[in-house]
Amino acid sequence: MISSSRVTCLVLLFLSTYYVTSQRLEVSSNNRYLVTQEGEPFFWLADTAWELFHRCNEQQADLYLKKRAEQGFNVIQAVALAELDGLNDPNPYGETPLLNNDPTTPNKAYFNHVDLIIKKADSLGLYIALLPTWGDKVNTKEWGVGPEIFNPENAYTFGEWMGNRYKDFDNIIWVIGGDRNPREDSNDVLIWNQMAEGVAKGVGGYEQTLMTYHPQPTEQGGSSTWFHNQKWLDFNMHQTGHCANKGTYNHIFHDYALTPVKPVLDGEPLYEDHPNCFNAKELGYSTADDIRRIMYWNVFAGALGQSYGCHAVW
Repeated sequence: MISSSRVTCLVLLFLSTYYVTSQRLEVSSNNRYLVTQEGEPFFWLADTAWELFHRCNEQQADLYLKKRAEQGFNVIQAVALAELDGLNDPNPYGETPLLNNDPTTPNKAYFNHVDLIIKKADSLGLYIALLPTWGDKVNTKEWGVGPEIFNPENAYTFGEWMGNRYKDFDNIIWVIGGDRNPREDSNDVLIWNQMAEGVAKGVGGYEQTLMTYHPQPTEQGGSSTWFHNQKWLDFNMHQTGHCANKGTYNHIFHDYALTPVKPVLDGEPLYEDHPNCFNAKELGYSTADDIRRIMYWNVFAGALGQSYGCHAVW
């Protein structure tokens, strides 16, 4: 009998039809999907490993990245200023990412470890969808320990520092946001815009970046709700939530119909072995069938690829 995990991995291998060496990605000429610098179509097949830089030492990261590359993944979604008390709980080498929790003074010792993991991913043909920060560093809202450290000025400074540090890495895809929707009557939109603009400045211009925004679940539009017309937003991203039968394709349809035309992706769907709608007692846990169904829904609706996640891994 084949386990649900084995079945899901087989589906992922089927979807990842070719292996991509790391060359910069860009939006296709029809603005519907991604291509390599040589013009080859790129099917995004990502795993969410949000805490990769924060929780894993070199050997653990090496094991994880090799396994995901063997399984046919080509993008890893990970965050620099991590969710799980990422500012004050040090990495395995005793380093925290910022000096005195100040975004204008990053700790280079912490980011040396980030560099190492990104380079290892590159050697395996893996792209890193890199979030400069998790959203609780802007807005703790109902969850997240923060602390809230960003304002428009230091968000730009931190973004520029990040962009400059990683401007020569061809396997970077930039993701602003971090599981957070901008609040009304706040500076949140300005903060995220400034961080994105800082990244673009540090990298050397919009034409040198590939960038999106990672929101919380929304009624229809995800990143497009706030940022669709921003020059830095190259493709839209959704988080469709952790429920099995929510019609995720409706989110893809919504953004597919927008103008200007931009590619769209479900960047955080239901994870494998996740409590369905966070209610395992009544609804159980997600199955391989649930994961496959969502993947096919989204891709056939026009998404540029699909992200995967496992509840025990992220």
